This record gives sequence, C-alpha cells and structure tokens, in this order.
Amino acid sequence: AQHDRSRAIFHRSVQQRTMETLEKFIIMDDVTLTDETERLGSLAVEGPAAGAALADACGVKLDTMAEHGHAEVSVSGISCRVMRTTHFGEWGAEFIAPREQLAALWTALLRAVRARGGGPIGYQALNALRLEAGIPWFGYDFDDKVIPHEAGLETSHISYTKGCYTGQEIVERVRSRGHANRRRVRLQFLGMELPPSGTKLTAAGQDAGAVTSAAFSTQLGRVLGMAYVRREFSETGSVVQWSGGEAEVT
Repeated sequence: AQHDRSRAIFHRSVQQRTMETLEKFIIMDDVTLTDETERLGSLAVEGPAAGAALADACGVKLDTMAEHGHAEVSVSGISCRVMRTTHFGEWGAEFIAPREQLAALWTALLRAVRARGGGPIGYQALNALRLEAGIPWFGYDFDDKVIPHEAGLETSHISYTKGCYTGQEIVERVRSRGHANRRRVRLQFLGMELPPSGTKLTAAGQDAGAVTSAAFSTQLGRVLGMAYVRREFSETGSVVQWSGGEAEVT
C-alpha cells in the first residue's frame, strides 16, 4: 500500500474474477479500480542467497524490509518497485516494472543471481519447493468453495476483529462452535509414482479424502503432496492409501 493507493498482485488465471468481485463492493466509495495487467509485470528473486543478489542488483537490504514492505528502486537504470515476499518459504523479493522493460530487468537480475550461484527455475521446481514448505496454491489446493478452517488458513489469513466481511458468519461459526470435518494436510508418498490431482484416498477401508497436488522433491528424493482428508485421518503420522501405494501425513 501507498498513501493514496493499494496494489494487489494475483495470478493471471483469477484476473477477471478478482476485478469483478472488487467492483461489486465499490458502491459509494471514492475509489477507482484500475487493471494494470497489460501495463505491468513482475519478476521474483528468492532463495538462500536472494538477499546478497538483491543488494548487488539494486542496493536493497532484504533483512531490513518488513514483510511485504516495498520501495522504489533502480536496477541497471530500470525504475521498478521491489516488495519483500516469498512464493515457497524462502524470503526474497518481487520486482514490479513496465512490461516493455521486463526483458532488460530479467537480464540484469539474472546476472546478479548467477553471480551468487543461482539461476532461473521453472514451474516443476517451484511447485516442488512450495510443497516442501507446505504452501498451498489457490486453484490447486483451495478455492472459494473451501472454508479457511479446512484449508488451514484460519490463523494466518483471517481476521476475527476487523468487523463484517464476506464469509465472516461461517468463519466465526466454525471457530466458536466446533471444527471442520476435513483438513488440508501435507503428504509424503512412500513410492515414486506421482498421483494426479483428484486421486482418491482411503484409510481403514473408508473413504479418507483426495489429493489436490503433488510433485517430486529432488531435495528429499520423495514425492510430496497435499490433500484434503477427514479429520480423524489428519493427524501427523497417519497413513492413507491410494491406487499407487501409501502416503503418510507429515
């Protein structure tokens, strides 16, 4: 946020839906909503040496920035905004810049990253890293039909003191009256086969839940995943079965 504006960054797949939802709640407010997707883009630098690479590239000291703190910086003469953030559990930064300058920004950041022993990664590596860190992805591991208590987001993404908001009633009801009947859990599969999203899970001969995502972790040498399982099978150490073998809740 800045003094007169707030900027939201979200996945391209939910762009239209997010804009429509925000527009719906602007009634008599002195607010203008602008979609800057075609004008701006972003690049992220993360990992153990991200702080050093960022200092080299633009002089930013990552460890002095607040979570989601941001600043206007210059990278090889390219003006951009940098924000402290993480996509897979290792603090780093996301750079927001005009789209016509993204290629030059990529080159400059890649030079700094390679000098610190890093390099670019693709979707499969990013997916594995975020599963290692236990970070769920919207559209993969939860959506608007999943309540926060099921997704394990009730202590990190929900306010119980801010007043009324969409969905508050059910959030407060679950908190005050009981529990969710299913939970998002992290799984470690005991074989090397990769279960597709939607794979059914069983335990003690009963339907236990379903896999939402999975990836092979080269760091651990195991297949990791996430799933929703019934509450009685959600404790750490519980074992569930699927068509390709077994998986343990971690």
